Amino acid sequence: MSNPTKIYNDYVRANLPSTMTFDSTTVRYDINNHSFFKFKKSNWYFKYITKFGYASLSAYAVNNFDPDLVFDFKQNYYRTGGTETTLSPAVTHTRAGNATMTDSDGKIKWAPHNLLIRSEELNLWSQLGTGSVVVDNAVAPDGTTTAATLTIGSTTALRYILSSATYTAGDKITYSFWARSDTVTSIGFGINGGASTGNNAIYANRAVTSTWSLLEFEFTILSSDASLYYIIGKQGDNPVNNQLGDIEIWHPHTYRSGLGGMVNNSATGNSYVPTTSSPVYAPRVGHHVYNGSAWVNEGVLHESEARTNRATNSNLFSSNNYTKNNISVTASSVTSPDGSNNGWKITPTGTNPYIRRGGSISGNFTHSLYVKKDTADYVVLGHGAGTKGLLINFSFASGTVVDTGAYGSSTTYISNTVENVDNGWYRISVTGNTGANNNLVTFPWDSATAPTNLDSSSNASSSTVYIYGAQTEVASTPSSYIPTTGSTVTRAAETLTVPAANLPYSSTNVSIQIDGKMTYADDGFDNTVLPWRWRLDSSNILYNTIATAGTRTGQPRFIQRQATSGYDEVIGANNVYSPNFNVPFNLAGRYGSTFINGAHEGTLLTANTTPTALPDLSSTNLELGYIFMGTIGKFRVWDEDLTDAGIEEAST
Repeated sequence: MSNPTKIYNDYVRANLPSTMTFDSTTVRYDINNHSFFKFKKSNWYFKYITKFGYASLSAYAVNNFDPDLVFDFKQNYYRTGGTETTLSPAVTHTRAGNATMTDSDGKIKWAPHNLLIRSEELNLWSQLGTGSVVVDNAVAPDGTTTAATLTIGSTTALRYILSSATYTAGDKITYSFWARSDTVTSIGFGINGGASTGNNAIYANRAVTSTWSLLEFEFTILSSDASLYYIIGKQGDNPVNNQLGDIEIWHPHTYRSGLGGMVNNSATGNSYVPTTSSPVYAPRVGHHVYNGSAWVNEGVLHESEARTNRATNSNLFSSNNYTKNNISVTASSVTSPDGSNNGWKITPTGTNPYIRRGGSISGNFTHSLYVKKDTADYVVLGHGAGTKGLLINFSFASGTVVDTGAYGSSTTYISNTVENVDNGWYRISVTGNTGANNNLVTFPWDSATAPTNLDSSSNASSSTVYIYGAQTEVASTPSSYIPTTGSTVTRAAETLTVPAANLPYSSTNVSIQIDGKMTYADDGFDNTVLPWRWRLDSSNILYNTIATAGTRTGQPRFIQRQATSGYDEVIGANNVYSPNFNVPFNLAGRYGSTFINGAHEGTLLTANTTPTALPDLSSTNLELGYIFMGTIGKFRVWDEDLTDAGIEEAST
């Protein structure tokens, strides 16, 4: 009996348009560097490009294959399904709280966020007094009809909303929105405490004109609170009488503006981050790293681990949290890495000078501190007290740690890191392991040989040094700066999830590339770093890892597992990478129903041809940066086999 499907397919494949071919190996129709399983889709694409023209290969193409999915975090370019899109909804980011990053000017700043909820739903704000609001009623500054019209019908009229977040006394907050009016010339900003009345006296008035302008009100939190009311209009003791009339308002937002301020939202190019029912903490796109001569955009700073800074009062060294022995501290002595005049000068006043934060810690820990030369040639950072602990000795002349060591008992030295952060500042860290002990000790030093313990540091009696931003983490590496004021602060873990609908998938072959800079320690695991994971279940999964198990210090591994085919992998040399801060990497792999292979930094590995099936991940989300501390520059996915030559090129 004849097979009508086969007859049809044979006829179609024998009469394809001149620019389309059929690959009998992959069983796919290829046209204009795109590949399709079904002729119907390839024919639709043929008609489309015939009408609108053939597109040349993009800069992201490899071996004449253009990736359907591109996340170029450095260039802020995103593509899914072969079509340019935006970061959201291309990838879903979560982080339950604030975090810091470094902007293009080299300053430590808050990542983009908006603490104010319902930023485009002024109709859901509560109303006091006579008035009304109509959303999407006026032409906004960007030309869209998305501005709200607020009618002030009485001198007591105001609009307000309660927003929950962590507000600590002393925090600087900026409350802002765009506004214009033909009748109102002044508008009030107001704050009321959610649980504490200590913030009720915060208010300001700003002039309004007939042209759009961004009105901003920066204030300092007077009393710690878990929520605040944000008010538009006259509030409390505000002495300015409200004017009656209509005012157009667009994109109200609130953000922490201490440190060096806040980095602009990469999606809007300004300080606005849209919200609905809760505050939004956006991904840290546009994080910059100093290369010794310039600040370089390294893409998105992503930290999958939650970290806690146990150094309370991280930049208040006059606090009683710090013991000063024959040493004085002077505030506001130098411009710090956040761009403010809040670096501290420490000056020895006698023998055995040091500054130490008390407390106890156990297990693996990392102390980090920003330091800058004044008259000191060296600065010591360490852990311990008296006759036990560990120290590193940092040389300003060489920009390196020149001496390390543990002394006494209960403390083991593990590693150190040095990061040049420009303008003479370095962030240095020491990692060790200890039982309960005092911690975080520092002092200037006049010798390249570190002291044998803290009580022998009298040689440091004449040097001065600048310091900023102390941090202590129960971890084996330093992470991004976590400011503290009077108590410990935890930065939440981050996730980056790529929805299945955005991922190209083929049952026979998939190619994936990722590059960036990773921070990791030799923890003895097979999955010390897991840059991405595409997992349905434990039997159906694709992933990349960096392994440090056994004698490995950083071994790239390319792995696939399918329920019937089993486990298959390709691995690189044991010591391709070495544990450190901001270690560059570039990985590319090809995963197939009959093969798997990988490449790193342009080095091609040997293919494994034992697989018999590729896992069905067509309806499965991909987790980007699943176990990852560092920056991701670029992530690309093809539903084609790039071939060995292709992954070698992609990883270069």
